[in-house]
Amino acid sequence: MTSSSATRLLQAVLGCLLVVAPADVAAQTTEDLFNTATLQRVDLEVHSSDWAKLQENFQTNTYYPADFVWNGQTVRNVGIRSRGRGSRNAHKPGLKIDFDRYSTNQKFLGLKSLVLDNLTQDPSGIHETVSMRFYQRLGIPTPRETHVRLYVRGEYIGLYALVESIDKDFLKRIYGSIGDDTQNDGWLYEFVWQEDWRFTDLGTDLAAIKLHFDATTHESKPDEDKYRPIQELITLANQTSEDRFVEVIGPRFDLPGFIRFVAAQAFLGDTDGFLGAFGINNFYLYRLENKIQHVLIAWDTDNTFWGPTFPVKPDDTNVLMQKLMRIPEYNALWFAELARASQMAEAENWLDTEIIRSVQLIDSAMKEDVYKPYSNNSYEGEAGFMLSFARDRIAYVKCALAQGDRACGG
Repeated sequence: MTSSSATRLLQAVLGCLLVVAPADVAAQTTEDLFNTATLQRVDLEVHSSDWAKLQENFQTNTYYPADFVWNGQTVRNVGIRSRGRGSRNAHKPGLKIDFDRYSTNQKFLGLKSLVLDNLTQDPSGIHETVSMRFYQRLGIPTPRETHVRLYVRGEYIGLYALVESIDKDFLKRIYGSIGDDTQNDGWLYEFVWQEDWRFTDLGTDLAAIKLHFDATTHESKPDEDKYRPIQELITLANQTSEDRFVEVIGPRFDLPGFIRFVAAQAFLGDTDGFLGAFGINNFYLYRLENKIQHVLIAWDTDNTFWGPTFPVKPDDTNVLMQKLMRIPEYNALWFAELARASQMAEAENWLDTEIIRSVQLIDSAMKEDVYKPYSNNSYEGEAGFMLSFARDRIAYVKCALAQGDRACGG
């Protein structure tokens, strides 16, 4: 789609702009906080010198005290810090909000922390929120997200995505309880990109594992307890032949869940996910409580929606995918999950409707955001592209599943 046609499409859609009501002042639940139908407002009251220091030292994780205000409710003396990797920005910093940083056990609506994603790597402003809602629709563990206007000391800083933290509160919500046992005390790791790594064997030295997997629970436990199960999973995945792969790896890694996860990423054209162009990236790994099996949790999907002709043939340079695609059961499951993603996107016109709704919701806030690192013309072009994505992607995937990527122009 050309820039001019994308802009015309955006203008046509915004001509039917929805009127969004403000949130109910009496709202008291996380469902209200993450209400996707409302563009909400979050205020941070922070000393001017502290805000200046945070912006100046945006590459560090130094905390500063602030008050967090949402929907008439104030949480005092929270900790805020700059966050992100490639998205770090001095003028529009991504932020981590820790409610218990200075007040032990303090929570907000039952949450210990929140993330404010600055959307600096996504001129459309909706990659992250739309993709996460789609993954939820497919049954993939994902954080809740919504858009907010962020004000600091009364000044509009810009449009942000408010993101649920991946922590024990999240694990409790996703994995629930078995009897009286809350399933949130397993071993959680944030993947940290280091280099173009594609699940090749890292050896038995745990130092390499620690570089790639940052433990965010049980941090004080010995490295042998934290990292040896991951090292063994990786080594076994490399050393086990296809005829025994499911038998050996299945108990240690949720293979059907993995295929569902990467097929969903492929459907949405994610260039920086588990099968990313520059190696594995952007997920949490969770070892279930009292089990040896690991599962994946979606995280940081700014680089989805590469384009309608993103190939349906999986990357065969990743060790896990290479071996699974040689197993007929999992080769078939890959294409079945792609087909299911396409069907779920098309059912009731869900993906197209969600993209239209999201663009309408954020349009004014995005255009008024003077701190975003791209122009309004760039935003309009990317938003216009998004408005055509669902129809074009569904058509391409249907064709490619029937005839192959090459036959469909991919």
